[in-house]
Formats: sequence, C-alpha cells, structure tokens
Amino acid sequence: MGAATAWQALVDVAKLQPGQTILIHGGSGGVGSFAVQIAKARGARVIATASTSNQELLKQLGADLAVDYTKTNFEDVAKDVDAVLDPVGKETLARSYCVVKKGGIVMSLVARPDPAELQKHGIRGASISVHPDAEDLTEIAGLIDSGKIKPIITQVLSLSDAVKAQQQAATHHTRGKVVIRIADEPKG
Repeated sequence: MGAATAWQALVDVAKLQPGQTILIHGGSGGVGSFAVQIAKARGARVIATASTSNQELLKQLGADLAVDYTKTNFEDVAKDVDAVLDPVGKETLARSYCVVKKGGIVMSLVARPDPAELQKHGIRGASISVHPDAEDLTEIAGLIDSGKIKPIITQVLSLSDAVKAQQQAATHHTRGKVVIRIADEPKG
C-alpha cells in the first residue's frame, strides 16, 4: 500500500519528470520511504524531511537534501519545488504552499489542500487516496526486483501482536513499515 500510494501520487498525479524537484515530508515513513526512492528512480531531485534519528536513512534512500524538521524549517531550504508530498497535514501542509513554484502541485495524504492557498500561489492540489492497480504494482515489483527500490521494514510481528503493530503505526513515527506475519512457512 505504501509503495502504491507513493507511485500513484508521484507518477499518476504529479507526473514527476527527470530534473524536477519534489519535497517529501515524512521521508522515512511507510509512504515517504517509497516516495523518495521512486522519485530518484524517475530522475527527480529529492528534498525529504524526517526527525534527527532518520537523517541517515534519508541519505541511504537517495534524498539529495535531508532536512531534520526538529532543527530546520523546511521552507528555509526548499524553494521553488515542482511538487510536495505531504502525509502529515495541519501546519506542515499550511507551510508547504509557499515553497511550490507556479504551476506545481501539493499532494496530501491526510487532508484536502486549501483552494484559497492553491489559487493564491498559482498551484494545483490533490488529495491522494490509493486504489488497487495491477499495472502500478507490476511497475513497482520491477523496480524492487531490479534493486532500484528497497522496502524498509522496521519490525515483523506475529498476528497475535496485531494490536501492538496498530499502536505503533498510529504514532505516525514509524520508520518504513511494520509487517504482520500471518503464519510461519511450513517446514519440510
């Protein structure tokens, strides 16, 4: 789901092209970690935000500029970007409009971009909601198989720990994805 969400936002909605610049908030998260890698695979320049403990991961994922949001306001370093991917909303979304160049796009996974702000800045906006698409999944699988994208898995938990997995995901501070193992592989 994280990879499909990132793919649909960057490829289908933003139509991200080589040489364009994208700001990805939450670049170490479940969607963000895929978005950074997909953007790089498409030849884009990536500015990604994450907390202090995830700065090295952003660099490993391929971010051209890793921004520690606990120490730096992203709008001080991100200027005239072609696109913003925002899984955070609220203040982060509100502060993102001013960094997008005219004709660019702000995409949010958690809120509807403000029409007044979009018009004021001469930009487009989109609320991203993932939908199943076999073609997208085939493209993503090809990138994973070729090593251009690597899923980031923080933890693998058993089905009996599903509540714990949900609680971790609810913090919105998970590095990559938490995986629930439904059953062990049969032996033999």
